Amino acid sequence: MQEFVSFGLHVALIRQLAWLPRGYDLVPAGTVVTSAKLRSIMLSLEEANGPAVLVRLGRHLAAKEQAPILTMLRHVATPGMIADRWRRLEGYSHARARSDYQVTGKSMTFHRGVVRGQPPARVENLLLHGFLIGLLEAVGADFIDSTILPSHGPAVSVMRNGRLSEKFKFNGRGLRFRITWKSFEPVSSSYPFMANMPGTAPSISAQRPIVQQLCTILEQDIGRSWTIDDVAAALDTSGRTLQRRLQYANSRFSDLLRLVRVREACRLLCGTTLSVGEIGFWCGFTDNAHFSRDFRRLASMPPSVYREASYGHAGLTRA
Repeated sequence: MQEFVSFGLHVALIRQLAWLPRGYDLVPAGTVVTSAKLRSIMLSLEEANGPAVLVRLGRHLAAKEQAPILTMLRHVATPGMIADRWRRLEGYSHARARSDYQVTGKSMTFHRGVVRGQPPARVENLLLHGFLIGLLEAVGADFIDSTILPSHGPAVSVMRNGRLSEKFKFNGRGLRFRITWKSFEPVSSSYPFMANMPGTAPSISAQRPIVQQLCTILEQDIGRSWTIDDVAAALDTSGRTLQRRLQYANSRFSDLLRLVRVREACRLLCGTTLSVGEIGFWCGFTDNAHFSRDFRRLASMPPSVYREASYGHAGLTRA
């Protein structure tokens, strides 16, 4: 359950245990919550209360908590972006389980797979099932239905019209499940992280107008899996035309995307207390290695060294 231990999600999850009878008894003071320990806690919960408690716990975690990583997952997101960001988080946290997904219309189907070792445990899949429901609700999906799709036998209803079934039962791991919604009204949100921009950050001010326009669009959702066709649509042109205009400006889309992400990382490193890992994920990098490599290329130093050098510039002090 590495993805739920990374970036402080386990701390938020433990806080949610307070809403359960004797929930705090599962995590004595001073307990170091590893991936294995978290799985053990979830097993105890299911054994005592049934599978619905894990779906409810994941749902509350996604909808109620204000941890930075959750802000990142929810920011100006659509259902498809939620699924894409979660899969990227699995890779970023080196989780042994990975999720394939398909979004069609008002339906999202998840299939949990494995990179190494055993398939993800039943409790992990139940927790994620609820977590995705909570994320979808937080970004504007309503009247949600969800079902577990066993390899054998009929589908098992988990939620119907936004109401969780408290007594559903099923055999197996719950590796496949489908979530549908009847309506989606995006929840507007302002940019969640404000920070100073240090003078040493890579500049785009001297670039041609088409480059500045493109970068402005990318900056609106820095962690999105952007393609040149996405940006072209926002500029009311075609991907081929945009590519040709960038060539005239001696620029490439991939280079500009990297530049914008590193600039945003500079802002967050010097003006917030987010961890380096959280910043790399927020800025759209696939893992810390790619983040460090691209950052070094443009800022001439690793992210951690850049943060050290920025404390005096931003007027910050160490906690």
